Amino acid sequence: MYPLKLKPIYDKTIWANDNLTKLRGIKETGFGTIWEVSAHPYSKNEILNGEYAGKTLWDLLEDNPKAILGEIPRSKMVRLAFLDAKDDLSIQVHPFDEYAHKHENDEGKTESWYILKAEEGATLVAGTTIADADVLKKAVEDNTVEKYVRKIPVQEGDFVCIDAGMLHALGKGIVALEIGQNSNVTYRFYDYDRKDANGNPRELHIKKSFDVADFTLECKKISNPLENVNMNVEKQLVDRDEFSVKLIDICEEYVLPQDGKRFFTISNMKQDAKIEWDGQEVDFAYTESIFIPADCSKVTVKGNTRILLSFVK
Repeated sequence: MYPLKLKPIYDKTIWANDNLTKLRGIKETGFGTIWEVSAHPYSKNEILNGEYAGKTLWDLLEDNPKAILGEIPRSKMVRLAFLDAKDDLSIQVHPFDEYAHKHENDEGKTESWYILKAEEGATLVAGTTIADADVLKKAVEDNTVEKYVRKIPVQEGDFVCIDAGMLHALGKGIVALEIGQNSNVTYRFYDYDRKDANGNPRELHIKKSFDVADFTLECKKISNPLENVNMNVEKQLVDRDEFSVKLIDICEEYVLPQDGKRFFTISNMKQDAKIEWDGQEVDFAYTESIFIPADCSKVTVKGNTRILLSFVK
């Protein structure tokens, strides 16, 4: 196996901005979600390089899961996607595993956001200021939900983890890389009375939201200012059963900690670099994510950049 470059899948949304598509030279507009690494029935990334070019990551998991995942079960596959928001996303909540398995035939969804870009004054929603479900049910009826959500100011380099069960929403003026469980289940709790393309109110999922919401959950922001470094600096951002994320600021080169037991994804958060393995080298572009199968020879990132290394313990 070898490092897999994947074709992003662009998904249109009503809240989309065009920061990433402009950066990537795409003229069509309106793509708010960009699936970067996914082997989910909703979104299957195509492989762009090497002998498996033209196949999807899903195909490889079907054909040879051990070579791709190592000792990690397929249910623990991760999903990476960019969110590029011109307007606030709906306030929403994701289910935990048991509920998702029973009601959605999907995985639960704990996720995390790394803030790639943020306009001045940008905020996101993570949690509530009260834990009383009855008060929040009344707020839904009265259309006063915004009074009770916790808003967190963010800037470039910040990182947050959003537990399954936590009310949350990315705010306008933010580009974020979402790293989380391989799920596509979202319950919309509140949507600012927005209408869809046909002028109809967008569907809310109030009962399911209250089934899974935990209003006691809190979110801690981790700030990671971009700085020039003269040695490699590693920082653990999150370390959970669902997934782990490390931030590495690289000075010249970094060798991935591969052991053959797990897969990795690497995401380039600063500037163009290179990936080297087995005497071969490929470009590693700013904002690109590359999938590293478990059965892959030693991989080295070359350049002066920042990467996010995502994996499962």
